[in-house]
Amino acid sequence: MSDTRSAVSVGIFCVVLSSVIFAPLAQTATKYVATEFAMFQVMFFRSLGQTAWMLLFFWPKHGLSLFRTNAPGLQLARSVLLFVSSMFWVAAIADVPLATASAINFTAPIMVVLLSIPLLGEKVGVHRWGAVLLGFTGAVIIVQPGADGVQKELLWLLIAAALFALYQILTRKVASRDHEATSAVYTLVVALIVSSVLMPFDYRSPEPDDYVVWIAFAATGLVGGLRHFFVIRAYANAPASVISPFFYCELVGVALLGYFVFGDVPAPTALLGTFIIICSGLYIAHRERVRSKRTAGSA
Repeated sequence: MSDTRSAVSVGIFCVVLSSVIFAPLAQTATKYVATEFAMFQVMFFRSLGQTAWMLLFFWPKHGLSLFRTNAPGLQLARSVLLFVSSMFWVAAIADVPLATASAINFTAPIMVVLLSIPLLGEKVGVHRWGAVLLGFTGAVIIVQPGADGVQKELLWLLIAAALFALYQILTRKVASRDHEATSAVYTLVVALIVSSVLMPFDYRSPEPDDYVVWIAFAATGLVGGLRHFFVIRAYANAPASVISPFFYCELVGVALLGYFVFGDVPAPTALLGTFIIICSGLYIAHRERVRSKRTAGSA
């Protein structure tokens, strides 16, 4: 029992570290360079740095077996979905406050509940349906559809969240077939290949003495890679239903960095919508924990 509690504590520590420090720093660095440089240039540095970290962490233990997958189609589909999701996110982030973008991204767990019905065959009860409706109400409050239409960047962020939800569904599917290290390495392979091919057509080198920009480019990948690594370790040590609520710590970090670095001040409606999305996500996590206990009790 003590070993289990210790592992759960490690999982919680990893997800809090990822959410409070690494995720906000990576997002801030991405927004910083995305305002001046082409999307594929930004995505190349992101995917290169993150892939480098995954190889560094997992190669010593797994070697060439990292690239042996029992589900190449699923791994490729996961990578494509994350690549396209990232394209929409990077394209939108330059013109949207970090806290708002992060809040919309947290609609992905809500979409996972919906997608799990046709794709995973799960049954969704009235409690989770209520949480889904509540979460989408929060998203509508942030996006504010009306006679003047919707800011296109907000729509791009919703598309990014939907694609990320599909990516998470496929990640669940592949978890029983491939080691987590293999999935981590394949996650960004499409982004790395495609961005490396397209980047030269619109590449602009930062000024040699502009150290802030060079550091920001490096941080998009290197800090982002640390974020993904700690998330992987969190899931390896603790059930998803336990650690999921701690991901919302990210909103505090991005709000603070968004304000101090970019002067971003989310509108009151965005804050209200964010609060509603958080409540929805926390309740979904609570219901997942209840389901897990019932399943364990009936086993």
